[in-house]
Amino acid sequence: MANYHPSDELLMQFTAGQKHDALGVLVACHLESCSECRKRTQVFEQLGGELLDASKEVKFSNGFLDSLLNKLKDAPPKEVESSGDIRLPRPLRRFIPGYFDTLPWSGISRNIKEFTLPFSDERYTAKFYKIAAGKELPIHTHKGNEFTLVLSGQFSDEAGDYKEGDFILADTDTLHQPKASKDADCICFAVMDAPLKFTGFFGRMLNPFLR
Repeated sequence: MANYHPSDELLMQFTAGQKHDALGVLVACHLESCSECRKRTQVFEQLGGELLDASKEVKFSNGFLDSLLNKLKDAPPKEVESSGDIRLPRPLRRFIPGYFDTLPWSGISRNIKEFTLPFSDERYTAKFYKIAAGKELPIHTHKGNEFTLVLSGQFSDEAGDYKEGDFILADTDTLHQPKASKDADCICFAVMDAPLKFTGFFGRMLNPFLR
């Protein structure tokens, strides 16, 4: 399992504007708190600019520039988004009107809760997971990829310890049982392209209900 930072490939895709989806929102949230990854994206942006400079010149039709400028001039200014709690990463604020304690959490127990985010789509399911302090998820693997960002608190599994701002990738080779630290609830932002697959006795009973 890879942890702490997105891969260079994922950051390059994000920098190139190829991630206008739930995974792109998650990467943007990580970048807000990670100076190391922001520096890496700046390198990729510079590389992209150099590739554009070296590319073959494309000629536009007469009047194209005037038409574009007129459209920009006539376009109404966008209102600055001010809703959302300042404790949330900026990319999430327009989707979440309040804070974690105001969300309509659902779940199978008092210790494990989830909230499905409104920008889930056919490719990616985006959720918040809340694990009560000192409690753990059932042991599970993954039917695909799950990208996770720790938003609040900490958790640990067989591969390591993860704190606020850490980025974790779990895949079909991952078998783990995340456990929140005993000090506080752990809230994670997870984006997955396939459901979890619980492997324990009670966990297997839940598999038919997972998306």
